[in-house]
Amino acid sequence: MKHLIQSILLLTISLAFSQNDIPTGNISDGYKIIRGEAKGTPFLFDNWYVGYGIYNSGGKSEPQLMNYDIHQNNVVYKTSESSNNIMILQDTSFKGIILKNEANEILLSKIPGYDFEKSKKDEKYYEIASPPSNSVIIEYNKKLDDPNASGWTSSTNNSYNAEYKFKMNYYVLNRNNKYEEVKLKNKSLIKTFKDKKDKIEKYIEDNNIDIESPADMVPVVEYYHTL
Repeated sequence: MKHLIQSILLLTISLAFSQNDIPTGNISDGYKIIRGEAKGTPFLFDNWYVGYGIYNSGGKSEPQLMNYDIHQNNVVYKTSESSNNIMILQDTSFKGIILKNEANEILLSKIPGYDFEKSKKDEKYYEIASPPSNSVIIEYNKKLDDPNASGWTSSTNNSYNAEYKFKMNYYVLNRNNKYEEVKLKNKSLIKTFKDKKDKIEKYIEDNNIDIESPADMVPVVEYYHTL
């Protein structure tokens, strides 16, 4: 276990396919990555689902088994369900990706950091809570909690595995058309829209809205932007 942290990091990053700067609809341009053992995964889904990229032009890439590496903020894919070769999608011309799981389609949209009320450093993918409306988005975070990372002998020689810690954040479009973080609570949303507090409170009451999911916030946010 002494070198566990090294096995958790990318052990091999090698060029696996030729690179092409021109979008062709073929997403087989990427880098092969191999991961070591850790509790959990860095991915959004435990299973791999058929997905495709959406180009800025509106076109779609060819379908592939895809996932979202939350920890590294990479779209990844592989050629078959049984394959252990995970590829990082290198095409940067996507504005979003769609993944089809057992229940529905998940739309992940690439959003720059300056679109947030509290500006973020990086551009990354966020789930659109209720397409086609982009008024509510979901941020996924996975932090690698590694007990061996301190470098102390007592830590590097222990038998604990690193573990991915999962967290979700929620954002709504505020009065400035910037994404502002909220909690899944009626009071939190009302506070965000305090300039129209009375009308928002009445709308929530009249429509018997009890916010328990990101999708529950969408009609309230949409209503606010009509005022």
